[in-house]
Amino acid sequence: MSNYVIGKVIGVFGDSIDIALDNYLNDSGVPENMIININTEQGPEPILIGQPGTFLKIQISNGMLLCMVSGIKMKDTTNNSTDSISVDLPNRILTLVPFGTINENNIFEKGSDVLPTINNYVYAVSSKTINTIYSNFSEGNFTLGKLSLMPQQDALINLDSFLSRHGAILGQTGSGKSWTVASFLQKIANLKQSTVVLLDLHGEYKNAFGDYADYIDASSLELPYWLMNCEELLDLMVDKNENAAPNQTALFKTLLQQSKQNHPENQELAIPKINVDTPVYFDFNEILNKFRRLDTEMVEGSRGPKKGDFNGQFSRLLTRIDSKLNDVRYNLIFKPQIYNTSASMSDLFKKILGEEEIPKKIVIIDMSPIPFDVRTSVISLLLRCFFDFCYWYKKINEESYPLAIFCDEAHLYLNEYDSSSKSARLSAERIAKEGRKYGASLTIISQRPREVSATILSQCNTFLCLRITNPDDQSYVKRLLPDSLASITTMFSSLRRGECILLGDSVIMPTRIKIDKPNPTPDSEDTSFYKKWNMPHEEIDIPSVLDAWRKQKA
Repeated sequence: MSNYVIGKVIGVFGDSIDIALDNYLNDSGVPENMIININTEQGPEPILIGQPGTFLKIQISNGMLLCMVSGIKMKDTTNNSTDSISVDLPNRILTLVPFGTINENNIFEKGSDVLPTINNYVYAVSSKTINTIYSNFSEGNFTLGKLSLMPQQDALINLDSFLSRHGAILGQTGSGKSWTVASFLQKIANLKQSTVVLLDLHGEYKNAFGDYADYIDASSLELPYWLMNCEELLDLMVDKNENAAPNQTALFKTLLQQSKQNHPENQELAIPKINVDTPVYFDFNEILNKFRRLDTEMVEGSRGPKKGDFNGQFSRLLTRIDSKLNDVRYNLIFKPQIYNTSASMSDLFKKILGEEEIPKKIVIIDMSPIPFDVRTSVISLLLRCFFDFCYWYKKINEESYPLAIFCDEAHLYLNEYDSSSKSARLSAERIAKEGRKYGASLTIISQRPREVSATILSQCNTFLCLRITNPDDQSYVKRLLPDSLASITTMFSSLRRGECILLGDSVIMPTRIKIDKPNPTPDSEDTSFYKKWNMPHEEIDIPSVLDAWRKQKA
């Protein structure tokens, strides 16, 4: 371990520590250029002192306290006192955030039950020490890139902690989120096997993973109505503010139960008890026809025909359903052509899990071709199906099925404040709260973290934060972090593109990382107006653009 003394402690505040740098003298202290050389087995190693994000250690009674530099300042050393006594004031002060203890055996442990006191010595930290700490913590050799301030050091993370306890990739537009996601998943794809589902909102990742991935156009992916549970179906059909809503709900549940139980195919499945949530095929039109009959039913009365008990009770419900049935955008839900039997459910899950004849490690579901109001229903159903599959897989196999779901642009459909996002948000919140027990992982990707469900983000134990300059978003992320890490959020606005600060359970200590460049890169590059507008004019094929727009197909 390095024993190069650079200064002393001058203030301890619980969640931060102030130190004063000593002037350079032989083999201690820090020169004016802030660069020191420490002796290692490989020879002298230059280290820049005071750079926010770098590490130092402080002598304490049970070893060394490892800290990160979060700030540096100069103080005026002029003594304006009228007394004749001369006071030597510190002029270079660093603020540190403590993270853990390095014991006498050079083993790192998060946290500390002892803090330093005034005049405790502060030491430089060698790259070998940092490498040992990262290597001992990470599971395997999974790395996202290099440490920004120690480019020779791999940024090793514990992948199990990132995925099993959920994570968030946050950053403003242009900060490198797509770059980071592509690089992250390309590294996962290098493992012997994986099951990753990426909800791609803008069609950016189609060509980013080569043969490792299966690409699914969501507009051609059938997610049939009979996969929905009773509550999801009622949300599509019933307006709960309507006076007839209780009758509509009660009758629908009765008819749904009967339709599922009486269907010939389902009777051959040997299911002991089929209920309204059992994922088996039923004839939706059969139920609607019964609603229509009851809605117009006339019965014999003492003075001739009169309206039946439910006459007129379902008119609005039928109007709402008919509007969706007549909307071609909902065909993938209400008019399935492929998955229209209970037996076909197996083929559907093989497709969305990448478990077809040639298994794929990543499944990209491109949501860009489908409209927003349909998109929310599709995502809700996908997330709920993924959770239920993992739940029942563990029940019968007594081990988890590791499934990682990456939600791109999550603020658009897991929104805390948008009522139209409710169904998708509730499905994601269930995974966030219970998924860890069954191997279902959720990774949130967003440029507007304060709009994402607070319940989901509160369950994320790792935050990969790229550049965030918006003060409101910075403040929101700051509230998600422990008080001891709050000061680190001040670095968010100075991060380069593709550079992040990783905080949480998957990394031994907060780490500033330069993400490895993905190869190939996603289709998310900014348009170069200058370059494009300096090229000769080319005639635009406007009719082909309009034709694709009308057909909703490129």
